[in-house]
Amino acid sequence: MMKLLARTMSFSLSGISSRGGYALLAILFVVTLFGCVFPKEPQVLPVVEPISAPVSHGEELRNEIARLEKIIAEKDELIKNQKIRQQSQAHVLRETNKEATRAQVKLHRLATKPGTASAIAEVEASLEHLKQAKISSFDQILQTQAQRLLETATLFYSKDQYAAAMNHVAQANNFISLILDQSRKKVSHIDHFLLEFHIPVRLRTNKNVSLRKEPNAHAQVLSTLKKDTVLVANANQGPWLRVQSDKLQGWVLHTAVEREESRNPEKD
Repeated sequence: MMKLLARTMSFSLSGISSRGGYALLAILFVVTLFGCVFPKEPQVLPVVEPISAPVSHGEELRNEIARLEKIIAEKDELIKNQKIRQQSQAHVLRETNKEATRAQVKLHRLATKPGTASAIAEVEASLEHLKQAKISSFDQILQTQAQRLLETATLFYSKDQYAAAMNHVAQANNFISLILDQSRKKVSHIDHFLLEFHIPVRLRTNKNVSLRKEPNAHAQVLSTLKKDTVLVANANQGPWLRVQSDKLQGWVLHTAVEREESRNPEKD
């Protein structure tokens, strides 16, 4: 740097002789000196953040489709697992029912002569008790069914067919239980089970009655049966009887019918 100043001064002194020239030379020297002592600060360039490229509409649509497909796959997996659990439960229920049926069959096969005789004697005692009690005409129908089942059970017993005899004894006990169960006589009671009659019973309506499609007071009316219409009852469910009238089969309340043989012939 000093050599540069010397050359500058030498050049200036050789070329400039006037007072103004010396003044100019002095100014140049000072400017040069300050420029060397105090260098300029480097200029800081601003950092420019990179601008992300905008996502196209097609890309957004593909992302949304992928999201929805993922949700559908998860729901399908959930439904699949639920169906597997339901099938497993249904299988367990079927196996349980099969086991119960096998146990019942085995029990009937193992029925012994003394056990069957005792069961028949119990049904006979129950029926004798009912004969002494005052029961409705409808209960008399059930009593008749129980009596016929007892007679059939006795016949099987005499042939050493104890399993068949026990089956009929069980059905007879069902009818006896119905007679003794007062709750079944309430129309509002809904916990009744269907009990098929071993032998159909001939009945006659004691008033005009609606023949309904189901054992329900609000069920569809199939027909209106006039008083003294002859019917055949083949099942019972609570206070309802399933009857056959010509080509129609439906349900009537037990209070609307009576046994045909119980009518007094003099009134006909």
